Amino acid sequence: MSYLGLPPIPPDLKPITSYLQRAHDTRTQDPVISYWCAYYAAQVGIGLRVVSSPNRTFLASLLTTLENVRSTVGPSDAIIVESASSAYVENFALRVFSSADNEDRCGAATRKTAKKFLAAATFFEVLNVFEDRGPWEAHKEKVRYAKWRAADISKALREGRQPSTPVAATSGGE
Repeated sequence: MSYLGLPPIPPDLKPITSYLQRAHDTRTQDPVISYWCAYYAAQVGIGLRVVSSPNRTFLASLLTTLENVRSTVGPSDAIIVESASSAYVENFALRVFSSADNEDRCGAATRKTAKKFLAAATFFEVLNVFEDRGPWEAHKEKVRYAKWRAADISKALREGRQPSTPVAATSGGE
């Protein structure tokens, strides 16, 4: 599949797919989040050091897309100032996580809830792009919990049973 109008992702760059998917999903709803997801995808992709021609071409296209998104957003502290950017991404991730967690704790978990948990985990992982490691360190357990709950909910739904409701003591690593 193609995200953000980019060519298909080369197999060597598969690890960046979830970040590009989230960038694509949020491009109209929240362009700032879209920018940071794409930025992190570019950072991870470059860090993979896969230097074949298709990979370089894809990453060059991604960087061009990043610049276009940045110019579309315009001057914004949520892109220019790192502390504001980090707080913006963290707050967005927390909102998505809380939405999924509230549905889950009410016993109303669905496939959409599992997808929200996975999206929240991805948004928390984007915090790795910032120099200040504090926000990422503060939410590492939430990432693990979100991925586990997404898998648990998906498994229960595949098996045709209602997902178990988490107990209050396992409050997502809080």
